[in-house]
Amino acid sequence: MFYDSFKRFCDSIGKTPTTVAKEIGFSANAPYSWKTGKIPSSTSVQRIADYFHVTTDELLADGEHLPLTYHLKGEKIGVVSYVAAGIPLDNIDYFDPDDPDSWEEITANMARNGEYFALKIKGDSMSPRIRHGDIVIVRKQPTVEEGETAIVLVNGNEGTCKRIHYRDDGIQLLSNNEEYPPIFYSKEDIARLPVQIVGKVEEIRGKP
Repeated sequence: MFYDSFKRFCDSIGKTPTTVAKEIGFSANAPYSWKTGKIPSSTSVQRIADYFHVTTDELLADGEHLPLTYHLKGEKIGVVSYVAAGIPLDNIDYFDPDDPDSWEEITANMARNGEYFALKIKGDSMSPRIRHGDIVIVRKQPTVEEGETAIVLVNGNEGTCKRIHYRDDGIQLLSNNEEYPPIFYSKEDIARLPVQIVGKVEEIRGKP
C-alpha cells in the first residue's frame, strides 16, 4: 500500500505524515485518504519522491524487500579547505574537486535542513574532542548559541574553529585545549577586521 511506504519515509526523517504532506503542498487530510486506500496521481507521487530525494520506483517499492538505507540517498559536499584549530589559516575557500578526499557525504535529511560544507582541521587547539586531521561538517549560518562550536572568518579569509563566548564588549573564541588562551575581539575589531561567524559545527568525523 502506498501509505505504508510513505509513512516509512516519514518515520526515517522523524516527521509525521501530516507534517510532510503539508510541507510538500498537500492538504492535512491527504495522508488519511492514502491510508484508506486512495492512490495519489503520478504527478503527486513524483512530488513526494522528489521531497525524499528518491525515485518513484524506490518510493513505491515493497519495504520488506528494499532496505531503508537504499531509500535514503545522501548528498556529497566539498571539503573546501583546511581550517586551523590553533591559529587562523588562509585560503579557507580552497577546494580541489578532482581529489576524492575532497568530498564528504551527508544524509538526505540533513541536506534538506540547510546548506552545508566540510572543513578539515589542522592543529590541536580543539583536542581532544576535535583532533588534527578530523573533518567537521558545518551548517552555514551567521550566528550560533553561547558555547557552541563555530567556524569563524577573520579578515575575510582566515578561518578558525572555536567555541563561542559572547561578551558585552565583544566576542571570545575559546579552545578545548587549555594550552591555547582565549582570543578576544572587541566590537570595534568585529566591525573593522571583520570577524564573522559563517557556520555551526554539526558533526565531527574522526580520521585515522
